[in-house]
Amino acid sequence: MAAPKTTRQKLRPPTPEALADVALIDATDCAAAGGMGVSWWHDEVRAGRAPAPVVREPRCTRWRLADVRAFWIARAEQSANSALIAERMKAQATKASHKARANRAAAVAVTATAG
Repeated sequence: MAAPKTTRQKLRPPTPEALADVALIDATDCAAAGGMGVSWWHDEVRAGRAPAPVVREPRCTRWRLADVRAFWIARAEQSANSALIAERMKAQATKASHKARANRAAAVAVTATAG
C-alpha cells in the first residue's frame, strides 16, 4: 500500500528591510499579507483599488513589496476610520432615539391630562 501523499508548504524567509523597496512578490503573497484569497486580490487589482503589478509576463506577475505593504496599511487605517465613524453614528442614533422616546412620553402625558 502506498504512503499517503503529503503536501509541502513554501517556507520563505522574511524579506530584509533593505530589500523591501525592490523586492517583488507574487499574487499569493500579496493576498496572504492581508489574509485574503488570490481571486479577491486579482479582483481588487482589476478594479484599481490595489496596486498594479510591475511585472506582467505570462505566468510571472509580480508586485513591489513596498506598494503592497502601503496598500494594506492604508486599508487598515481606512477600516479603523470607518469603525470610528460607525461608533459616532451609533451614539448619535442612540441619543436621537432617547430624545424621541422622551418626546413621545411627554406627548402621552399631555394627552392624558387634557382628556
